Amino acid sequence: MTLKTSLKNQVVLVCISLVILTSLTLFVIFWWTATDFHQKQINKQIDSAETVLVEYLNAKEQLLITAAKVLTADFGFKQAIATGDSETIGSVLNNHGSRINADLMILTDRDGELISSSDKRLLSTLKAQNSLNRLELSSIESQFILIDNTLYQVITLPIKAPRTIAYSIIGFEINDAVISELKKLTSLEITFFGQSNNIIISTNKNISNGEITEAFDKKTSGVLWWQRPMFSNRKLSLNQADGNVNVLISASLLSAYSEFDRLILTIFVLSLLILLLAITTSGYVAKNITHPLYHLVKMAQAFAGGNYYRQKPPRRSSTEVDRLYESFSEMGKEVQLREAEVLYQARHDLTTGLYNRHTLLEILSENLVSEREYVFMAINIRGFRRINDALGPDIGDQCLHAVANRLQDYKQSSFSIHGRLGGDEFMAVYSVEERQNSKTIVRNVQDLLAEPIIVKDLQLNLNYRIGVCLYPEHGQESKQLFRRTTIALDAASKEQQSVRMYQAGEDEEHLKRLAIIDELKQALKNDDGQLYINYQPKLNLEKNTVDKVESLIRWKKLDGSFVSPELFIGLAEKSGLIIELTHWVVKQVLMQLQNWRNDGLMMTAAINVSAQDLSHSEFLSFLLNQLDQFDVNPDQITLELTERDIMINEDLVIERLTQLKKIGITISVDDYGIGQSSLGKLKQLPVDELKIDKSFILKLSESDKDQKIVSSTIELGHKLGLSVVAEGVETESSLQLLQTMKCNHAQGYYLSRPVSSNEFVEWLQQRDA
Repeated sequence: MTLKTSLKNQVVLVCISLVILTSLTLFVIFWWTATDFHQKQINKQIDSAETVLVEYLNAKEQLLITAAKVLTADFGFKQAIATGDSETIGSVLNNHGSRINADLMILTDRDGELISSSDKRLLSTLKAQNSLNRLELSSIESQFILIDNTLYQVITLPIKAPRTIAYSIIGFEINDAVISELKKLTSLEITFFGQSNNIIISTNKNISNGEITEAFDKKTSGVLWWQRPMFSNRKLSLNQADGNVNVLISASLLSAYSEFDRLILTIFVLSLLILLLAITTSGYVAKNITHPLYHLVKMAQAFAGGNYYRQKPPRRSSTEVDRLYESFSEMGKEVQLREAEVLYQARHDLTTGLYNRHTLLEILSENLVSEREYVFMAINIRGFRRINDALGPDIGDQCLHAVANRLQDYKQSSFSIHGRLGGDEFMAVYSVEERQNSKTIVRNVQDLLAEPIIVKDLQLNLNYRIGVCLYPEHGQESKQLFRRTTIALDAASKEQQSVRMYQAGEDEEHLKRLAIIDELKQALKNDDGQLYINYQPKLNLEKNTVDKVESLIRWKKLDGSFVSPELFIGLAEKSGLIIELTHWVVKQVLMQLQNWRNDGLMMTAAINVSAQDLSHSEFLSFLLNQLDQFDVNPDQITLELTERDIMINEDLVIERLTQLKKIGITISVDDYGIGQSSLGKLKQLPVDELKIDKSFILKLSESDKDQKIVSSTIELGHKLGLSVVAEGVETESSLQLLQTMKCNHAQGYYLSRPVSSNEFVEWLQQRDA
């Protein structure tokens, strides 16, 4: 009794110790991981904000440079400076400043002495503070200057006639509107501060005045009274005339701390609950870990009587007793089990325990009742190869076993049979009972399979394709039903459907698709005119000229029937014929560009390519060879590919796109807006152009939401330095809206449908007439 009590105490102590140790370890790991994760997220936010701030100031600088160049090129202005006509000088400064909404318009002599200003009130301040002497008049970059505690971004340009006779200084005030816009763009606090770290202006209105360190280095209490900073800051230096103006980007950490503290509290409470559960459970297990051994005596007596069948161990027994029972039982049945094992292996799949294909067909042939209905379901696991490769064959086998168990868990049919056909493909057959239908059975099986699978502490959410065939509707023989169920499964995979019912005539349809692929191969080989290229013009909305076309392949068979591009291009991708097809298109388009150039027509052509094309090892060398053969400049070619194509084999595709861009070829993202790439991903891609999907353009003039989406997309593209094309323009009002939104190019049936090269030239001549 003492030994038993001691063992119980030891088990309880070990369990409690393990729970405490595990909880502490998880707590420390979580603490470190969460802190590191939040810090990285904050750093990414600040990096993004820094980029936005720099780009914003650069944009302001470009506007200042443009305005200054216009002013310094004004002949009348130069003449007024040369003659000392102060009235004309002031008038020009005022007028020019009003046109560009400049806050600062100043004219100085060659020595930096103030001549005139658009704001007379600044004259005394400028002279008193001697601010202009701190400017580098010869600098070609924008500078930041502090005048009367107001910060300006300015640009200086010399006025030459032809020698330098004066300097123009133009600037924008860094005011509340500017920093408010920066806060909207960055979602962080932006603060400009000057000498002695005094705040000039800040988005944080609670600390608009004072010393920068006092404002942003505040501490807040944390877990267990641990002091933590309220902000994460980054200081940026500017091109300063004063030498003491800087920017501080600040990210508030309070929300991250709040979330972190809640999670810490949750872990602590869960650890206490688990500890209480461990004490209760371990006490119960320890109490029953040793069980009376008289059951073994009974088992020995049974063996003496010749009963070698497995006997159940006591309900409350230890592992050692269970093993002893197992050894005794196995000893008596070893011969019988060996014989059963041979038979089992001949009829079953060893990984899952289900019937193999041969046994399944045999049983079905004997048990299908003609008066009843049955549902045949062929099932495979989507992406199973990736699971096998990433997690190993052991995990893969356990996944297969778990799926087999799920199929057997369906008990609502009086007859059911299951088998594994090979790989990740299963076959399940269920009888349709009264008040049931086949759709209900399929849906119920789907729901069973959809539950997460736990394998070695991993929770796996598997996705499936299911092909369905009905007896006797779709066939009478088991072999025929097997084949047609598999055809339905193949169709489900091709059509990206979860469940697909076999449809009458799909055998013939399958043969028809094979015939189309063979005919396409022959058409490419013979090049007898069945395949041809149409061109759809793209209107340059800035110049109102057509300088680009999109190349679109078409197929008209010798019997006069047309084949849909979606059909034969899709089949080409699935059959691996897309590489040869794209090569044919590239040759035809480059040949046409050469002919147009010889006729005096310079045009840029867009060619659609797929991920398979870019992943092919010879695509880049082939394209360079064809450009050289037809003497076409790389900048006359635009390669269009969808977001989906970029995401397939992403690293290799981006590498190839980068190489193509380096040689001068334009890269365009087609169907933008309906894919899955994030804005952050778009910033990293080596692309030059966005092509807004036609679903946003077709009814642009009628939909406010589409207008907002398109307008923001155009603005985003321009801020990222990308050109923007809108496809699917059907009406004049949509075209006018795109012009207002500063879209670069437009294409669609309102302008022209895709036409042959000759028709395009005729259309272009009529338009220019």
